[in-house]
Amino acid sequence: MSIFSDYIFLLDSAVIWAILIVSIFCYGLLIELCFINTNTEVWFNRTQNWVKSITITLSSLPLLGLLGTIMGLLTTFFRMSQENGFNIQEVISGGIAEAMFTTQLGLIMVIPGLLLLSYLNSQRNKWVALSL
Repeated sequence: MSIFSDYIFLLDSAVIWAILIVSIFCYGLLIELCFINTNTEVWFNRTQNWVKSITITLSSLPLLGLLGTIMGLLTTFFRMSQENGFNIQEVISGGIAEAMFTTQLGLIMVIPGLLLLSYLNSQRNKWVALSL
């Protein structure tokens, strides 16, 4: 069995999909603003409109990871109450794996976004300094 088949159950989590979708949206927008568009006044105005929204959206990623942790733990406790002691190790390890994975994913996905956002802000500051 491959490592992917052991963790395929994680794709059933709505929180994991939410983290991935929010990340892809933010990264796509940041890559476009940082590397694709040229630094003009239109670009600056566009970045001014998006920077606050990107900051807030990126801030939601660790919170989504925390939500996934809570959901994974709740699922574990619910399954434990229904199993009555049968396969309890399997139930606990699956739920804890989901809980920890969502936390890890939320934290890992926010770091590159914050770095790109910092780079975008430095480009904006350079543009302001050069246009004065």
